[in-house]
Amino acid sequence: MSFLKNIDLKRILFHCIYWISFLLLYISSKSNDISSYDFTFVYTWKVLAQATAGYGLIYWIIPQTLDRKKYLLFIVFATSWLYLVFAVLMIFKYYYLEPKFPGFFDDWLGHKMSVPERLTSFKLIFREFSFITYPIIILGFISFNRKQQRLLKLEEEKKSMELKVLKNQLNPHFLFNTLNNLYTLTLKKDDKAPEVIAKLSEILDFVLYRCNEDYVSIEKEIALIENYIALEKLRYSENRLDISFTKNIQESNKISPLIILTFIENAFKHGVINETEKATIILNLESKKGQIFFSIENTKPQNNFATITNKSKIGLENVRKQLDLLYPKKHKLEIEETQFLFKVKLNLNL
Repeated sequence: MSFLKNIDLKRILFHCIYWISFLLLYISSKSNDISSYDFTFVYTWKVLAQATAGYGLIYWIIPQTLDRKKYLLFIVFATSWLYLVFAVLMIFKYYYLEPKFPGFFDDWLGHKMSVPERLTSFKLIFREFSFITYPIIILGFISFNRKQQRLLKLEEEKKSMELKVLKNQLNPHFLFNTLNNLYTLTLKKDDKAPEVIAKLSEILDFVLYRCNEDYVSIEKEIALIENYIALEKLRYSENRLDISFTKNIQESNKISPLIILTFIENAFKHGVINETEKATIILNLESKKGQIFFSIENTKPQNNFATITNKSKIGLENVRKQLDLLYPKKHKLEIEETQFLFKVKLNLNL
């Protein structure tokens, strides 16, 4: 019973229709002086020979040799298999079909040949090989296309799972840093804490519910960035932070969520927190037809407190991986670090 459950009836029906179509094609090309019964009977066996050769190649020889990159072995096995099918067909013709339908084979190429002559005649072998293999080529192409579709589907599923894992790593990382900001304000019993909670709730709404999509509109990403900047501004006085955010949205494009925000978060974490003087952050975001350009530059603290641990690099590493998955060969990320500045430039081709 378990064997019957694994049978793909739809696929079996497709293959039956495929070979019946070839038989009907042969019948439609027969001349009027040949009996329909004789023609159909003979070509049914020929189609069976084609099907035997085809399934042996596609489901046995190719998986065992060609798929494993054993090219020489494939040539040897494929040639041997086709010759074996050819030899069986020739012997079956000689001992059964020709005696049963003598008039049908009067003008056939190998009619007057003995079995050894048929099995060694290059002209006959070439002719029968051509007849046997041309339906196999079509079937092989269909099978290859189905296999490629399955591989593409598996690749997409793998890519989707990988992105989910990366986002599950990134979101807690981002939320942890934001909650730390709130914790600092509540310890000080700062009046800004309620406003921070309001901004944080908007950020949480985006991160928890809207980040499940691979892409969001650039406007939504900008709203998230502005909320985050507003939240950070509440934390630092004007004497501690000078930040500018310029936008040039010529066309509304879609972008992977949190990609840009990670760079901004790092700018605050490594350019402002440990800065004893006034820190500067300059952001620029452009969106035009088929392209998004983002740049950020922040000053680096000139003291011994500014250290970057391995844990703090999680965000940037995840962004690199997400860019490779979501924008393969369609992005350019440049990171430049000097004694005084840290610069990031990101160009996305959509």
